[in-house]
Order: sequence, then C-alpha cells, then structure tokens
Amino acid sequence: MRGALARSGLVRHWLLAVSAAAPIACGEAEPPAVSAQPPVEPQPLSGLYEVSGRTVDKATGAERNLAGTVIVAAEGESYTATFNLNTTILVQGDPRRAELIGKGEGRVAGRTLDGGAETQMIVALVPGVDAGFGMLPRAATTRILNQSKATIGDDGSVRIEIESEAAPGTEYAPTHTTLRGRRVSDTGAGLRKPQ
Repeated sequence: MRGALARSGLVRHWLLAVSAAAPIACGEAEPPAVSAQPPVEPQPLSGLYEVSGRTVDKATGAERNLAGTVIVAAEGESYTATFNLNTTILVQGDPRRAELIGKGEGRVAGRTLDGGAETQMIVALVPGVDAGFGMLPRAATTRILNQSKATIGDDGSVRIEIESEAAPGTEYAPTHTTLRGRRVSDTGAGLRKPQ
C-alpha cells in the first residue's frame, strides 16, 4: 500500500512539473535575458604588424612567399611605414635569400592606408644563407617602387595589396603582392611623421 501511495505521489509531482513547464513549451513565457557584450574598442592603426603572403610576377605568374614586419606610424590623415620582409629569389638559377627593406608614406582614410613606398632588395651572395646575417657577403640590387593599399580591421588584422615596378635605371619585373597579418605590439605607436 505504501508503494502505491508513493507512486501516486510521484505521479502528482510529475504532473505538476509538466503543467508548470507547459507555458514555456507553448512560447508564453519570457525568453531568457541575453547579456549584452560591450563594444570592442578598435586597436590603433600605429604599431608593429607581422605579415606574410606571396608575390606574383605579372608576366610569368611565378610566385614566391615572403614574410616579415611592417611598422606603421599614423598621425591624423597621414602615415609613414617602414618594413623588412624576407623572401627567396632565383639568381642565375640558384635560390638566394633576400631582404626587402623600405619606407613608405601616404594618406589615412578611416582604417585604410593608401600610399607609395620605395624598396631596396638585398640579396645574399652565398646560396641558402640569410641575407640579413652579419658579416656575410650580400649585395644591394634592385630599387623597387610600390603603390600599396592596406585595410586594418578593428581587431588589428591587416590586408595589404601592393603593385610594384622597377625604379628608373633598375631592372625588376612588375609584381603584385598580397600580405595578411596582424598588429602584435605598440612599437611605432606615437611616432611622429618625419618633417
């Protein structure tokens, strides 16, 4: 008898629970409150960016990878950028490590940087050795003129498109470079554009 009473008590509790939940199942209850996320503060444009991507020779379609750093100093509607990128190029059929170093400047529109730069290519004279390694033979070769457009996301991500050609008096096949990366530090923040 006690078992039957206990079962009937359980059934009653179960029926009460089901009837209490019925309005929720029918959509009559209030939805749970969603906590509002605070807006994300956009990262500054100035800073050190680590980037990587590829350069494509416009005439042949040959590609090469490159990676390195870009330091941006933005002030008002203008910016300056310095960069150091590493790649590998073919010199007389041998792969050689090369550094692309340079400086550019341009205009700031929102979170877009649009401008030009001049690049110097420094090539290691010893195959397979880093062009930036101290005391090893290397040669400054081509001067390259660049037109670039960089878009920087609020989260510090960056995408850079670069059109390059030889500076007058030098040889360099026109290329298109795409770089992607992100802001990794405040280095360069607060730097003023040189007068």
